Amino acid sequence: MDIVGTGVIHKPVIADLNVSQEKVSRTMTFTNLQSLETAKNSVVRELLKEKDADVLVEPTFDSSTKNGTTELTVYGWTATYKNFRQVEEKDLKVLEVRPNFIQKAETAQPATEVKKTGALAWIVGGVALVAAAVLAGGGL
Repeated sequence: MDIVGTGVIHKPVIADLNVSQEKVSRTMTFTNLQSLETAKNSVVRELLKEKDADVLVEPTFDSSTKNGTTELTVYGWTATYKNFRQVEEKDLKVLEVRPNFIQKAETAQPATEVKKTGALAWIVGGVALVAAAVLAGGGL
C-alpha cells in the first residue's frame, strides 16, 4: 500500500527477482472476445499459474482472429520474488538513477490478482532488485 502524507517516512523493502533463463509462452483461444486487455490478463495469469511464478518479464503478445475466434499467445521470462528485506546502505548505490546503467523492465501481472503496488523491478548486471517504495518520498 502506498502511504503518503506529512510526517510519513517509509523505509523501502527490496527483494531479489529470480528471472528464468528460458523464454516461455502460453496460448489460449477465446470466442466472442469482449476485450483484448481481459484476454491478455487471462493468458498471463494462466502462464504464471502454470510456471508457479510471480511476474512475467518483458511480455509480448501475438494474436489472430478468424470467424469470431481469437488465438492469443504471450511470450516472456517468468520470475519469482525472493529474499525480501529492509533496504541497507549497500543497496542504495544500485537504486540510484544512472542513465544507461539501470533499466526498468516491463512486467505483467493479471489485473484481477492482488498486486504488489509500488514495486519497481530493476535488473542490474544479472541481479534484479525490487524497491517496494520510493526512497524518502523522492522519485527514482
